[in-house]
Amino acid sequence: IVDGTGHPAFSGDVGIKGDGIAEVGNLEGKKAAKIIDAKGFVVSPGFIDMHTHCDDGLGDPESKANLNYLIQGTTTVVTGNCSFGTFEIAKTRKLWGRQGIGTNAIHLVGLGDVRRAVLGVDPREPTPEEIEKMQSIVRKAMEEGAWGVSAGLEYIPNRYASTEEVIALTKIAAEFGGVYSSHQRDECSRVPEATEETIRIAEETGIHVNVAHYKVCGKSNWGMIKEAVNVINQARARGIPITADMYPYEKAATGYLWEVFLIPKDMEPLAGLQKKMEGPRLPAEERQKLRAQYKEELVKALKDQEKRGRIKKLTDNGYPHDPGPVVMWGWDNLTVMVADKNPDLIGKIISDLAEEQGRDAFDVAADIVIGDPDAYQSGGAMSEEEMKYAMKQDWLMFSSDGEAFPVVTEEDKPRNGHPRSFGSQARVLQRYVREEKVLPLEDGIRKMTYLPASFLQLKDRGILKKGYKADIAIFD
Repeated sequence: IVDGTGHPAFSGDVGIKGDGIAEVGNLEGKKAAKIIDAKGFVVSPGFIDMHTHCDDGLGDPESKANLNYLIQGTTTVVTGNCSFGTFEIAKTRKLWGRQGIGTNAIHLVGLGDVRRAVLGVDPREPTPEEIEKMQSIVRKAMEEGAWGVSAGLEYIPNRYASTEEVIALTKIAAEFGGVYSSHQRDECSRVPEATEETIRIAEETGIHVNVAHYKVCGKSNWGMIKEAVNVINQARARGIPITADMYPYEKAATGYLWEVFLIPKDMEPLAGLQKKMEGPRLPAEERQKLRAQYKEELVKALKDQEKRGRIKKLTDNGYPHDPGPVVMWGWDNLTVMVADKNPDLIGKIISDLAEEQGRDAFDVAADIVIGDPDAYQSGGAMSEEEMKYAMKQDWLMFSSDGEAFPVVTEEDKPRNGHPRSFGSQARVLQRYVREEKVLPLEDGIRKMTYLPASFLQLKDRGILKKGYKADIAIFD
């Protein structure tokens, strides 16, 4: 038994009554209606995933069971992250309750969705009246059961929010004892400065803050992690309630390769389709149709030399208010992950392909998309040694940043999703506990159970203890 507290493992039994833990210890001779023989296995609290994007999946009848999380031992997922979380909490809870879901779910209100509801995607500062409207939205959501708020300060439209705007909205969640999860304004070259902004928000609101998917992206930025970690350690020494979570993979975002291209605002029909995609949140099926139409039109534009040239100029330089993936990460951090029509490209970095072919990196990527519009990429490279350094910090938790999928079989599982949706918790235990011995088993489990439960202020989960809920993981 590894009870989640970080204390040494011990041999024993766990007695369950109803949905709660009745006793933990030596229960030899006690009678039970059902016995699960876990001899030779590890029994721990069910894992709590601090950062997921299971929102849509939990509302889909095909993926509501959240099986790809349950098979990892995850029993609770936090949704609504990175500023993308509905504020219609009562409606969401009613849906989840009516149809049933496989895991527990904690929902955060996305400050990007709140801003979009009031200002659309306008990059300007909100008026005092608009701030009040956004505060009212957050307040209503908290009253309906939201657990806190999330930011995605690299994403449209949340990137347009000043620190003062974030503080104005976050303090409403703080009034309810809520939490704040921040996808920070920078995860590459300015991580210490971005973390200082997160700390300021905590200082001025009193809210508990968590840095989402903690990382330093891009090879040119490796070596920064100690400085970044020190910023958090100094804040904690001053009593600031700040933590962070991390997924155990060296690659960050995944997406279709066509998503890295930026489109001029007057290039129709692409600009109009993009505006719809960035507008009010649409049902999942409508979003899929819209993206398919956008992809088709983009391929046409990339075949047109005049349009292609304009797209290249913007992609390589960025918008005034949005640098885009290529400016943020560079072509040397974009790797082809899926390419059915040209499998020889899989695993190749775009900049390396450009060097091999003696061509411009944009042109290489554009031609890949023309030939295979469904080509998939991963972007943002992290140093595993720096990841290990961060993992050892007492305040670092584990997460997946993944999604709920409707299938989990080896034959049918999606090939264009990040493996973190299927294997994050297992990878922590296999690679960083057993193989690399970065963490002892007890601390690895603590970082997936008691530590997130403490941040979320869950009073009855995260530990194997009498009176707590029987959310339990068993693994070999």
